[in-house]
Amino acid sequence: MEFPKKFLHDRVVLVLITLVSALVVVGVSLVLLTFDVSKNPTTIVAYRQNVTGSSYQSGKPIDIYSMAVFMLLTAAGTLLLSARLYVVRRSTAVFILGAGVFLLALSIIVARALISLQ
Repeated sequence: MEFPKKFLHDRVVLVLITLVSALVVVGVSLVLLTFDVSKNPTTIVAYRQNVTGSSYQSGKPIDIYSMAVFMLLTAAGTLLLSARLYVVRRSTAVFILGAGVFLLALSIIVARALISLQ
């Protein structure tokens, strides 16, 4: 897919694309470098306060690695969707990029919290 020429010349869009790229690099490297499977074969993947017994739900290590895949798919989807919509409406494309930045920041926070509970 080819990006519209004006899309890559817009300063706000370039700042948001840079933020998305930086957050993806930070998030994926956080998951891949700090998660250690050798510490525990099962890992905590969720916290449910109103479940009887243990509040922590355990899962497989692939559940944590799927957070990195989610970050990559979110960034790719955000970039493609905003580039396609930029020609129709600039404000919608900027909103989609901003929402992608917010979603990536939240996924980094969740991934960090889950990895620190290991």
